[in-house]
Amino acid sequence: MNASQQKSNKMLEQELKDIWNNSSRTAQISIETSQLVEELNAKVNGIQKKIRIRDVREISASVIGILIFSYLLYEIPFPITKLACSFSIIWFAFVIFKFRKSKKQNAVTNLSLSITEQLAYQETAMQQQIIFLNSAAYWYSIPPFITNFIFILGLGNPTDYNWINSIANSVLPLTDNMKVITLIGLAFFYGFTIWINKRAASRDIKPLLKNIKVIQQQIKND
Repeated sequence: MNASQQKSNKMLEQELKDIWNNSSRTAQISIETSQLVEELNAKVNGIQKKIRIRDVREISASVIGILIFSYLLYEIPFPITKLACSFSIIWFAFVIFKFRKSKKQNAVTNLSLSITEQLAYQETAMQQQIIFLNSAAYWYSIPPFITNFIFILGLGNPTDYNWINSIANSVLPLTDNMKVITLIGLAFFYGFTIWINKRAASRDIKPLLKNIKVIQQQIKND
C-alpha cells in the first residue's frame, strides 16, 4: 500500500469517526430534550390541576355570593346598601364568566400534537394565566372593595325603616369608628389578594414559561 492510499484510508477513517461522534451527540441531545419535555409536562400538568381546582372553587363561591346578596337585596331596606347588593351580584356574575373562560383556556395539553406544538400551546396557556393573575387587581379586588365600601356606608338604623330583624337589630346601626375599622380591614384583605395573585404569577407561572422558552430554543438549535 503506497503512501497516498494510506493517507486516503486515514482520512476516511477519521470521517467515519466524526460521523459516529456527531450522531452520538445528536442522539444524546435528543434524549435530553425528550426528558426535559417530560419533566416540563409534569410541572405544567401540576399547575393546570391547581388552576382547575381554583377555577371551580371561585365559580362555586361566586354562585353562593349571588344567592347571599340576592337575599340581602330583598331583605335590607337601606337604598344605598341595596344598590351595593345589586353591584355585587353583577360582579359575581362577571367573576363566574372570567373563571369559566380561564377554565376553557386551561385545557389539558393534547399529547397527540408534536413536541413543538405542545410547547407552543403551553406557552400560550401560561402567558394567558400571567395576564389573568396580574390583572386580577382591576377586576377581582378593587370592584368588590368598592361595592363593600358602598354597602357599609349605606347601613343605617333599622328602626328608621321599621325593619324588624333580630340579627340586624343586635348589630346596627354601626358607629362611624366601626365603619372605618371595617373598611380598613377590607382594604388590607383585598390588598393581600392582589399580592397573592401577583406572587402566584411570579413564583409559579413565570419560571414555567421560562423553561418552555429554553426548550423551544434548544429544539430550534438542534
